[in-house]
Amino acid sequence: MNGLAAGSPLEDYRSSESIHGLYEIDQAARAFVAAENARDNTDWAVAEPNLKTLVARCSVPLDTRWGELRLFAPDGRELRRKVVDVVCAKPVSGKRWTVSLRVSPTS
Repeated sequence: MNGLAAGSPLEDYRSSESIHGLYEIDQAARAFVAAENARDNTDWAVAEPNLKTLVARCSVPLDTRWGELRLFAPDGRELRRKVVDVVCAKPVSGKRWTVSLRVSPTS
């Protein structure tokens, strides 16, 4: 099970010579979360990447890891959100990039 709904718009966002596809980024994040869920007996689900995201093609395999977004509420409270970071250490052009995908417990 890849978690991608039939007819998902991500099917149309595959990698090209210069652009790394959101489909491949999504699949890397889903594989990471599935492995973590199996290892830790957890039930995390990963959200699809924002369709406006555009990154250079990665020339090395993607790296995935847990990350955290830190936001601040209007009253100054710090809010933290767990994410999966999909990282390219060596793109074909430009600087290294990270795409963070939200995760949430399914139960």
